[in-house]
Amino acid sequence: MDLLNDIRRYLTKTHVRPWALSSPVLVLLICLPLLRPLRHPDPRDVSADETARLATVQAVVEHGTLALDDTLKHPPGQTIRGLDGRRYSDQPPVMSVLLSGSYWMMHQRGLTMDENPILVPYLLTIIAVTLPVAGAAGLVYRMGRLFELKRPIRAALGAAVVLGSGLISYGVVLNAHAPAAVLLMCTAACYVHLAISKKPVSSIWLMVAGFCAALAVTLEPSAAAFALLFAAVPVAMRWRPAMRVGGVFLYCIGMTVPLALHAVLTLPITGDALPGMFHAELAENGNVLADGTPRAVAPAPTESTDLPSQPADEEAATATGQVAWWRRAWRDALGVLGALLGTHGLFSHFPVLLFGLAGVGAIMHRHWPTATKVMAAATVAGGSLVVVTFATATPAHTGSMFAARWFIVFLPLLLFWSGVWVRRHHHAATWSVAGVLLAFSVAVSLIGATNPFPREGYDRYTAAEALSELLNPSEEPKNETLLAGG
Repeated sequence: MDLLNDIRRYLTKTHVRPWALSSPVLVLLICLPLLRPLRHPDPRDVSADETARLATVQAVVEHGTLALDDTLKHPPGQTIRGLDGRRYSDQPPVMSVLLSGSYWMMHQRGLTMDENPILVPYLLTIIAVTLPVAGAAGLVYRMGRLFELKRPIRAALGAAVVLGSGLISYGVVLNAHAPAAVLLMCTAACYVHLAISKKPVSSIWLMVAGFCAALAVTLEPSAAAFALLFAAVPVAMRWRPAMRVGGVFLYCIGMTVPLALHAVLTLPITGDALPGMFHAELAENGNVLADGTPRAVAPAPTESTDLPSQPADEEAATATGQVAWWRRAWRDALGVLGALLGTHGLFSHFPVLLFGLAGVGAIMHRHWPTATKVMAAATVAGGSLVVVTFATATPAHTGSMFAARWFIVFLPLLLFWSGVWVRRHHHAATWSVAGVLLAFSVAVSLIGATNPFPREGYDRYTAAEALSELLNPSEEPKNETLLAGG
């Protein structure tokens, strides 16, 4: 009798929440017509990154190897020579291997890349990128319970995070940045669930958090900063000391499987756990970076037979070193400023992120749980590390794709913390400013979704250039060698 009552309660209970599905459905309605295989089916318009990834997926299924010698006859500029002398993509291989399962099922049913060069990439993009991006909107709706927001506000927050952070721009093309960002959101969602749940602590959620964080690292190496920082969250939970230590241990256990898979796939190619993009000595063209941009070559030192034996020479050398140090510091400072406000800057494209920072500030100045403060601080600290590393380690920003694609990995999570700001009362003028900044960020993201990954990239302010290309498509002849699938 109890079983029948349980079944009756389950059948009469609400299983589909319209507000929870509203933002994911909105994201799908926007993304599906804009997917790259539909808008830009010409192989001459496909970026080197996507070309190399699709070729790797094809090689795994059709040839049983990660090597591209049999599938990619014209290298797109993102390939290396492995230790065995064969050609490989310089990308981390885990995403391609995971996608090969979907392509294997298509291949078994007669859908091949050679015979269906548009349908197969379209389906792979939906599976690997579009559905996770849409799911991120629903994930934010669930995580919004942390801020005690009403359901319509949580649904609006989910849509704002996906549409205003630039995540939707990369939800229409096969890339690793968007799924890595969603995986970091999943890690944060596991912690949020543990923080607000009234049930006993379940170890499975800690392992899932570690699994998602490590999988994000295997897709996008810049996520490593967040995977390490998020390991401190269990220590800040309101648990017994033994449970806190055990939480970190379980988090690390969850990380083992993705990292082990990455190591097994990468070691035979490069000789260590670093993917090919970090091995310039293996690049087929030593003067080209992993993203296809020219490598900055330092001038060769000139030989001199004059020995600095006099004190004046030593003073001059010291002064020269000091000047060089200040020049490097000034150059790095300008690089960081450009990463924030430049042509590929964060706030020049998505100024609504300022309210995400405001939300983090509100958490730090209010009586929020320590674990929530640690998560918010880890988001800002990890994002700052990624921005500074990118700005100081990249010699040139030319060839970059839409907006700051290297920052997409943490932008949705940063904007999620704006929910703290939303729950507070503000002046009407403040809400108006927030609305204007959100509208601008959403407009820029939608413009970028029309072509976020062109082969040539963007050089100027990318939203303006993308809009110009959308209104006045370029009709310049393509290089004929690209027609062969390069």
